[in-house]
Amino acid sequence: MARPIITFTSDFGRKDWFVGVVHGVLYQVCPEAHIVDLTHDIPPGHIGRAAFLIEAAAPDFPPGTVHLAVVDPGVGTARRGLAISARGQTFVGPDNGILEWALRDPEARAWTLTGARWFRQPVSRTFHARDVFAPVAAHLAGGVAPDRLGPEARDLVRLPHAAPEFRADGILGCVMFVDHFGNALTNIDAEDLARAFPDVAEPALEVRVLDHTIRGLARSYGEHPLGTMVAVVGSSGRLEFAQVGGDCATRLGIGAGDRVQVRRLQGGTPAAELEPPRH
Repeated sequence: MARPIITFTSDFGRKDWFVGVVHGVLYQVCPEAHIVDLTHDIPPGHIGRAAFLIEAAAPDFPPGTVHLAVVDPGVGTARRGLAISARGQTFVGPDNGILEWALRDPEARAWTLTGARWFRQPVSRTFHARDVFAPVAAHLAGGVAPDRLGPEARDLVRLPHAAPEFRADGILGCVMFVDHFGNALTNIDAEDLARAFPDVAEPALEVRVLDHTIRGLARSYGEHPLGTMVAVVGSSGRLEFAQVGGDCATRLGIGAGDRVQVRRLQGGTPAAELEPPRH
């Protein structure tokens, strides 16, 4: 029998013991679990960032995976804890929008975490990741059915869904996230491009962010010379901006929320408009 998988996402960082003791609780309840740390470098309290990373990462995990996600500025208040069954997986975290991707599944079901028998006792007022969410996630990974955790939840906190806008001349979207390499990921995915431009090859598109235009979508980072700015559909399936061998976001001064436009190439030869620096 395969070991159950629990992913863990938080804004705890790595300097303190918080991530480690959550691991300890997970193993105490479900010793056979395989724990995968997605990231603990979410900016403190940045729920939207965590929600986007879960959306980007969760599809790559097998059915039955339990996703533990804790960015919880409301810890100790009346905000609810949730377990959500969606997309063949289970998601555990606070009711603050962090589990938005799971809730966008039309078949999603959610339960409020009220069953104290599934918690670590005593429950701290400030560390529900350790005392509530981790043991619940571990019990779920061990086979406990989510409907045993508490009553079904309604009227959940939702985040605005940053869906791209389809226009007569193309797609209007935005930058959602800048990764460790300085690549800027957008909310426009491969399906959106195919829908908006069904008969247009990727090299015949142009992408604009702020005052910068990139002519043609590249097939890979290495398709152009070192230092060139490219637009490419990356491993997450999303359109992203990248600098070959460098940091695109810093060089162009772009960040989350910046507007992105994709349209048919307006004349000229498909190629990256922003060429590498000359020495």
